[in-house]
Amino acid sequence: MNCKRIVFWQETPSPHQAPWVRSLAELLPDGRVTGVFSSRLGARRAAMGWHPPDYGKAQVVISPNRFVLKDLLARDPQRTIHIFSGGQNAKLDSTIEKALSVGCLVGILSEGRDWRRVPGVLRKLHSQINEGKYRNRVRFVLAMGHLAAKWFEMCGYSREQIFPFCYVVESEAAIHLERSNSSKVTLCFVGQLIERKRVDLLIQGLSGVKSGDWRLRVIGDGKQRAALEKLVHRLQLVGKIDFEGTLDNRTARRQLADSDVFVLPSDWDGWGAVVNEALMSGVPVICSDFCGASDLIRPCFNGELFECGSVDSLTSVLDKWISKGPLDVPVRKKIQNWSRCIEGQEVARYFIRIMDYLEGAPSERPKAPWLTEDGHQAI
Repeated sequence: MNCKRIVFWQETPSPHQAPWVRSLAELLPDGRVTGVFSSRLGARRAAMGWHPPDYGKAQVVISPNRFVLKDLLARDPQRTIHIFSGGQNAKLDSTIEKALSVGCLVGILSEGRDWRRVPGVLRKLHSQINEGKYRNRVRFVLAMGHLAAKWFEMCGYSREQIFPFCYVVESEAAIHLERSNSSKVTLCFVGQLIERKRVDLLIQGLSGVKSGDWRLRVIGDGKQRAALEKLVHRLQLVGKIDFEGTLDNRTARRQLADSDVFVLPSDWDGWGAVVNEALMSGVPVICSDFCGASDLIRPCFNGELFECGSVDSLTSVLDKWISKGPLDVPVRKKIQNWSRCIEGQEVARYFIRIMDYLEGAPSERPKAPWLTEDGHQAI
């Protein structure tokens, strides 16, 4: 990779990107990677259990003034890659324009947006108009999953510009792989209790499964909690579903690792980083097909997809996985071993291959490691 510097522009530091950016800074000479953030990790994210992420050797710039911004854009522009995340932001759009005007190589790293129904049509129209002034001058898009790739193509970006990408979470130093003697299958949901997450669909799906030998652990909080607890009573599932409230990320991951199946029933998730956390703990995932992280699911191996919004489809998949019984340690280890393809260093190396490809070497378009047959790709 011939570029001299890589600058990431984001709203706040992200624990779902820091691991691969940190690995990138370790793979490249010192001082070549910088993260620029409009603000520190906010109170809302902290309340959700997030911790300030570790960017390692990467330089971190928080709330830069206009003089710092000008300097960041002026330094060796033709050998600097500027990567922008967090779209629909006038200040960020302005910075993209300035970076392009001085000859920088510009890329976008982003989830897609939900294009369905009337709000989706309006979102798409807004993107087509708002990004029209720079769309054709952006060199590449790191799209968070196939949903994002579809979104960007619908908004006028060419397929040649778009590369599949993913969020990355921290690897746990040690995951407890042993199982208790319980015959119950422990299912787990981690996330906000809001309408979009469709925990109501999960509860309805569980009310229809054939086996009663299961329990659900719900980690998180939100506006829908009271309504969900009423639904549990109405469907006579009291004692089988536990609402555990918000836990810090480390505690939530320990609870997740002690589960047999993680379920993400969302109507829409641009990605869903908790899917990464589950797989890296060796836990299979049942996931809606309208979650970006569904790209990571290999049916009958590390999980299953169900049709978004369909109780029948979800019930069928839940039945299948509950009938398997508690998760075997060898299966858990296989899932955990596969998940190395979504660790920070592997994703950083994939990013370098993309940059090499854009510079003309090699000529073959790189493939994301989690999309290869064995989940890995030679470096």
